[in-house]
Amino acid sequence: MAWPDLTRAWAWRAPVQVHLLERSFEEENKLEPERKTELARKLGLQPRQVAVWFQNRRARWKTKQLERDFDRLKASFDALRADHDVLLQDNHRLRSQVYPLDRP
Repeated sequence: MAWPDLTRAWAWRAPVQVHLLERSFEEENKLEPERKTELARKLGLQPRQVAVWFQNRRARWKTKQLERDFDRLKASFDALRADHDVLLQDNHRLRSQVYPLDRP
């Protein structure tokens, strides 16, 4: 699933503003009141706009993290499934070798 380009959603904002918000988010994705006020002042935005941007960005980040976790777990599952299938085949082959030996 592709997310809309953040700069397009904030096209009416200067790219410098979006860049500063992104950089700030990378440093810490939680927004303390003092930091929110300082960012809003630097960017010429209302503190609530900064807070909403961070909330939206955290939601996108969490979704991406879940997608990465899912991909990693799916790859592990696929590898385990393949190993399981090989073990079942080996088991079947060995049983077929043992079966004739059990017959008198």
